[in-house]
Amino acid sequence: MPFNPSDVNVWRSPDLKAELLRGTFVDFSYDVHTHDTACFALLTEGNIRIRTRGNEFIARRGDLYAIDADEPHAGWPITAQGWSLRTLYVDIAYLHQLVDERGARHALTISGPIIRDPQINAILYALHRSSETQGSLLFRDQAYLAFSDTLMKRYVKDAAKSPGGGPELGAVRRARAFLDEHLGDRVSLMDIAAQTGIPPFRLLRAFEREYGMTPHAYQRQARVRYAMHLIRDRCPLSQAGILSGFADQAHFTRWFRRFMGVTPGQYQKALHGV
Repeated sequence: MPFNPSDVNVWRSPDLKAELLRGTFVDFSYDVHTHDTACFALLTEGNIRIRTRGNEFIARRGDLYAIDADEPHAGWPITAQGWSLRTLYVDIAYLHQLVDERGARHALTISGPIIRDPQINAILYALHRSSETQGSLLFRDQAYLAFSDTLMKRYVKDAAKSPGGGPELGAVRRARAFLDEHLGDRVSLMDIAAQTGIPPFRLLRAFEREYGMTPHAYQRQARVRYAMHLIRDRCPLSQAGILSGFADQAHFTRWFRRFMGVTPGQYQKALHGV
């Protein structure tokens, strides 16, 4: 059975400062991608095989898959039934701020990627469903605070400081910036290497080690993330695809769905109702 867009509902909640998704996915795989916020995906049916940097595992019904922003991951079904989930995309620092007005003193990281905690998972499910059905605002807000408080106490810690990384770290950061600045251009690995001062093969290995994906994979997902930004700013879909560097609308739609699980049109409707 192919992916059916009618099996997915995505919406943005300004009050929660979050985006939410409820969907069922059959015969569908997520390509390697990242999100610009933390991702909390509660499996409500079925199971999914997930690959992260240096790790591969199965998330099953009742599991909460929780990862930090900018953490590369991919997923695919392991049975014909696929999986169903409810996902919350939100900034960890904002959740911390909700329950600690002093704000985070250090960078924060989630102790995931799999959380098996019936209490916090039940809270997230109730919060998510209330947001989708436009239930009691008071109940929703209380559930959001309960989720944030429990998450911070049990599953969020200060992020470890990363080592300096030497000259290669600066090179791959320049490579990433170059790709971000040339989303609509045809660029080669030689073009990127020329901006970094290290040979192409060394750059390729260092880039993949630092970001968990190749420069080509990063380019695709950076284009999708920029398209999401344009759609949020009410840019027409046809222009969003072109400005993001996609060759045509079909190419834009295909890659957007492979990363986000929804089409650009669904995402536009979730944000603006059109």
